[in-house]
Amino acid sequence: MIPTNAVRCQDDNGAILYPTKPGTPYKCETCGAGLEPGQSPGVGEYWTESYGYLCLAEVVEDERDTEEELSDLYYSIAVFARILGDQMTAHGVGGHFTCSEAEDVARELAKSGHKHAAMTFLEGHAYGDDDPDDLHTDIDDYEAWVLELADQPIPTLVEGPKDKAEVVVESTTTKHELEVVTTEELVVLLNLH
Repeated sequence: MIPTNAVRCQDDNGAILYPTKPGTPYKCETCGAGLEPGQSPGVGEYWTESYGYLCLAEVVEDERDTEEELSDLYYSIAVFARILGDQMTAHGVGGHFTCSEAEDVARELAKSGHKHAAMTFLEGHAYGDDDPDDLHTDIDDYEAWVLELADQPIPTLVEGPKDKAEVVVESTTTKHELEVVTTEELVVLLNLH
């Protein structure tokens, strides 16, 4: 089957095949002739591939404004983040990505504001990648790795107090010594006698 918009040979009206390798010339399917000099798409048209044939397509003006297009783009990225950032999906398919592909996915997810999805995906890649030279199996801090991939600042971590007794709470009120009250005095104060 040949698409109705296939570019035709000027010698025998045969459909022009789309080359399978870059640099290969366009050839007619029936006679083998190439395109004639000057045979090119008209104004508002362009050539594309469809079902293995060179086809003519019209440039369609997009009536949407930039804000709508950006909204659609952000929505699409959020869908991919939701899918690839799902732990089951990440562990199921993450290992099938090469290390560089997994880092590319994680980088773009993080850059688009989906840091946790990026971390989950990269962790799933490390879990599922059985390559002994995998870069990601020894990562202790996926958050720092993802932030570094996305050229975002990595927060400095400081040690917290080791024991709750070390936490010192400073009061803004003046210090008063509290009176010691016995149980009997408390019962009297609360009228529980």
